Amino acid sequence: MIFFDLDGTLLDFKSAEYFGVRTLYLENKQHLQMNEDVFYQLWCNVSSKYYKKYLDGELTFAQQKIERTKGVFAEAGIRLSDHDAEAKFQTYLKGFEHHWKAYDDVIPCLYALKGRRLGIISNGDHAQQVLKLERMGIREHFEIIVTSGDAGVAKPDVRIFEIACEKAGLPPEECCYVGDDLYIDILPCEKFGITGIWLNRYQRAHDEPNIRMIDSLANLGSYLL
Repeated sequence: MIFFDLDGTLLDFKSAEYFGVRTLYLENKQHLQMNEDVFYQLWCNVSSKYYKKYLDGELTFAQQKIERTKGVFAEAGIRLSDHDAEAKFQTYLKGFEHHWKAYDDVIPCLYALKGRRLGIISNGDHAQQVLKLERMGIREHFEIIVTSGDAGVAKPDVRIFEIACEKAGLPPEECCYVGDDLYIDILPCEKFGITGIWLNRYQRAHDEPNIRMIDSLANLGSYLL
């Protein structure tokens, strides 16, 4: 069984996020005393903080959307009610969703793997992650979709990999996992016994020994029997 991460592996998350933040910035530019690049970095920093709270079970998916938006605008000296924060998040979400797209190497890779059992293991809200696959036109390729929102546990906790293997009805040594984050995807899955393949699109440096690494999904076959 070949499992894939979703955001940053199949979906160009950072590009979609950038356009979502840009949409939000342009709509509120007159009230923000900062340029677009500063606002984008602020959004990324605050979002990371509150999304982790969601993954850790401290906030619901809906709550983290409101809290991160309030947090971003608070840094800009603007206090938002929950209602206003939700409205502004919807502006971001519209731009974000409009730019969901697969990396260029995804569709060829999936067709090359036709006949193989494929699955998804992803952090995030289950409904939104499935919607991403549907919007990219690749939902049909995946037999199993395991998300932290559905499983109740998030990577790097190895239990999410255990749940995925149980759903597949396979031991970990008969599975592999392709992901873009060495420390959240690859090292944890290997700790559980799954073969990890790091999709290092941007050739990030590392000092971990014996890492299976590719820079494109076009090279995935080199690690598959």
